[in-house]
This record gives sequence, structure tokens and C-alpha cells, in this order.
Amino acid sequence: MMRKLKILIPALLYLMVGSCAGNSEKETKTELENKKEEAKTEPMKDEKLLRHVVIFKFNDDASEEQVEKLNKSFNDLSNHISVIRDFEWGLNDSPEDFHQGFTHCYLLTFRSEKDRDSIYTPHPKHQEFVASLGPYVEKVFVVDYWAN
Repeated sequence: MMRKLKILIPALLYLMVGSCAGNSEKETKTELENKKEEAKTEPMKDEKLLRHVVIFKFNDDASEEQVEKLNKSFNDLSNHISVIRDFEWGLNDSPEDFHQGFTHCYLLTFRSEKDRDSIYTPHPKHQEFVASLGPYVEKVFVVDYWAN
């Protein structure tokens, strides 16, 4: 009987310690996954964000293919300019007739004026994109604001 207890007690202790270690590892993984998920849903919660709104009125003779190419080029800037925190765009869908011919709206997000003014604006890819607009865009409307 004593011999069985000598074998059984260490085996039980091993299982208990191993089980606790496994649980704490699982809890740690779960905590890390939760933190990552929170970071995704609220990545810049307390951070002030600089929004850069760009709205285009294309020339009447700009083809759909030319406009689509410009959309792709604008969208692609975020792959080359790391200070662009977020980018989205869409077509005007307002039922009010206040658009004045502006049809395409783009929203870029930056963390600072320095990122916008010293990195994004002079960046060669941005300058190349701006130069490509010339023959196709009649008017550009830009608004920058700090999100509240």
C-alpha cells in the first residue's frame, strides 16, 4: 500500500501542477487574444486623429476607365505611404442636390500634421498621383479637421 502511495502521490501532484500550468497558459493566450481584438476595434481610442477629406469633380469627358484607374491609384497610396492610418472612398449618394458636380469622396486619416504635411504631401507617390489628375479632374475640394 505504501509503495502504491509513493507512486500515486507524485503522479497526482504532476497532473495537478501540469493542469494549473496549462490553464494559466490558456488564460494568458485568451487575455492576449482579447487585447488584440480590443486593439482592432478601438485602435486609436484616446488618440486625436487628423482627417483629410478630398472630393473630386471629374471632367465630363473623363471615361469610366480613367476614373477607375485614378481611384485605384489613390487607394494604392496607403501601400506606399506608411503614415496613412486609414483610407476609404465612396461615391456621392446624397438625395439633396448640393453636390455641385462633386462625385467622388476620399477620406484619409493621419496621426499628425507632420505626417500629412512633411511625409504624405511631398511623398513621390503622392506627387505622382496628383500629377496624374490634371487631364481628368475639373475641381478638387479638400477639408482637413481633427476628429472629436
